Amino acid sequence: MTVRDYTTFTAPLAHPGEILREDYLPAVNLFAGGLAKAMGLKDRSRIELLVREQRAVTADTALRLAKVFGASPEFWMNLQAQHDLSRDAIANREALSKIEPLVA
Repeated sequence: MTVRDYTTFTAPLAHPGEILREDYLPAVNLFAGGLAKAMGLKDRSRIELLVREQRAVTADTALRLAKVFGASPEFWMNLQAQHDLSRDAIANREALSKIEPLVA
């Protein structure tokens, strides 16, 4: 298993909204409103905020995106987790560098 040291990153990994906006929506010729409808959502604001990178992927959103695009829900959740880890590791780089690992 590869372990990433997110504290060495200079920028956070892509937000899932960026991946959705740049890769997935153009491929199916949809905008946020059309995707929300395809996902069975009555309110498109969840998707609009996601593609603007102002909202995180939730488990419910991941399940719906997986159904619509055929990817696994874990794919979407992992994108969110990796983005969050890289963003927070960069923001807390100094504090994290002072933590010593416990040896068993």
